[in-house]
Parts: sequence; structure tokens; C-alpha cells
Amino acid sequence: MEAAQAALLSWYETNARPLPWRISKVSAWEILLAEIILQQTRMETGLEYWERIRKEYPNPQSMAAKPQERLLQLWQGCGYYARARNLYKLACQLGSKPLPQTRDELLELPGIGTYTAAAVSSIAFGESVACVDGNVRRVISRLRAKHLTNKEVQINADQLLYTDRPGEWNQAIMELGSTICTPRKPKCVKCPLQPHCLATQTPTPEEWPASRKVKQKKVQATVLIIAGNGGLVLNEREGKILGGLWGLPYQEGENAQINLLNSLNIEDENITEIGQITHDFSHKKIQITVLLTSSKNHKLTNPRDVPLATLDRKVIALYESEAS
Repeated sequence: MEAAQAALLSWYETNARPLPWRISKVSAWEILLAEIILQQTRMETGLEYWERIRKEYPNPQSMAAKPQERLLQLWQGCGYYARARNLYKLACQLGSKPLPQTRDELLELPGIGTYTAAAVSSIAFGESVACVDGNVRRVISRLRAKHLTNKEVQINADQLLYTDRPGEWNQAIMELGSTICTPRKPKCVKCPLQPHCLATQTPTPEEWPASRKVKQKKVQATVLIIAGNGGLVLNEREGKILGGLWGLPYQEGENAQINLLNSLNIEDENITEIGQITHDFSHKKIQITVLLTSSKNHKLTNPRDVPLATLDRKVIALYESEAS
């Protein structure tokens, strides 16, 4: 095991991507921001959001001092908005108190799961805990050439952890999974762990770990754009996925159009269909019919003044292209 640890750390020192927090020292708060943003966002996309959000909120109290709506505006397009709402709750709960330094204490904060707690405590504070994300799971499953349970992966990660440099070790194994031990076409010949890996001795190392595909449900939906000189009809959404964001009148289901128009007391003859778009969530693919009507004494909002979900921004972009 010592040989494998030395090989991976040596590879990491030479090949690690020059991410901002690896180039210069950043605060534990900034590391937490990075971990939360990058959980479900690609690195090249997430870095832009990280820079934007850490600039506006250099510490938790600066975030708590502003309305949640401002954070959601900065988060627009990053997806999985529950992360932003939980981050805001975390900042409000911390106030002027420092960020906890241990995994167990971090786990008590809103929106912090096992992975994030271990990553922040090890990288920011040097706590000897192993973190497991999808990259780590893949590397360990291939090292053992086994389809491991979550518990078994964590046990193996704990055993492999280089306790003298836990933060660097966790980053190294995640970096390996992200750049070398990829889901498809792993670059085994370039891997520093190749001599220790059982999967690389087989014809199909990508067989491990077992696939965890989520089947998408196909959904029909209708969106109504009610437009006027002052903007559009927009309302604050509720629910776990898009709660806190603003959006256009929206309805899902086979009778979506009828139900939506009835709820707004709008007659069929007063609307125009301007097109269709599709939008994917992890659990469903939505086929959206976009309708347009004119405002009659409605309260209108400028879309640029409120945080919008990507779905609504796509619909508004369609409307603006049709209107131009």
C-alpha cells in the first residue's frame, strides 16, 4: 500500500490541474464554496460560479447579510438550486462564528453531506478522514475489480488514506478519477496505480463500478408567457428543485394547457403557440409547449431583476427571438 500511496502522490504533484485553490492559499469558507458548487457541476463551468460567489461573499456573515434572492441570482444556470438554498441557511446559522474544523461538526450544518464534510475537513484543516465521491468510488472499484457497496468503498478509502497528507491524498485520488480513471476509455497506461490495479489486468476495466443510471421520466408541460411593456408575469416558485427562483406560469401533465389557462382565467382564443422546447432534469425529460398572450392588468416583472431557473430562461430566450 505504501508503494501505491507514494506513486499516486508523486503523480499528483506533477500532474494536478492548476486550480485556483491549489495555486494560492484560500480560506476554509472558499474551499467549502468550491466543494458545494462542484458537487454536481462540471469543473469548467463551476469555476466561474466559484469566482463570482466568493468575490461577493468573502465569508459566511457577508452572505447572511444579504437576501437569499441575491445568491440565487448569482447561482442562475448552475442547477440543483437546493445547494444554494442550503448554503444560505448554513451562512445564516454560522453568522460570525468560524467554520467548524471536523467532519462530524461540519455534518451538523445544513446541506453538508458525508463527502463535503470529509473533503472540507481534510483539505482545509488537515483532518485524517477519507472522502468518497464518484471518482473515488470508480478508482477503488477498479483497484479491487469488484462491484462494492457504499460501505465497502468507504472502508477501502479509509484503508488507503495517506494520513500524513489527507487533504492532498483526497485531492489526488479524485484527480486521478477525473482525468485518468475515467468512466469510459480509462487511460490505464498513464495511471500511476496500474501495477496495483486488478481491473487493468482484464480486457474491460471500465466494467467497474456497476452503473447507477437513473431512468428519466418523459413529461409533457405547458408554459404561458404573459407579456407587456413592463415585463412578464413571473412568480416565485416553491418546492425542493426550483424553490426560491422565479418562473413563468407552468403546468405539467396531459391536461397541462387546459389546467393552466383555467387557473389564470384566460381563454384559448387569446393565446398563440410560439414553439416547443425540451428541458432535462436528472429524473425527467420535459417536452414544453410555449404559449404567448398579452397582459391585461397583470403585475409584470423584468426577468433581469429576479433569479430564474434555466428552464424559464430558455423559454424567455425563445420568446425574445420570436419577438425580434
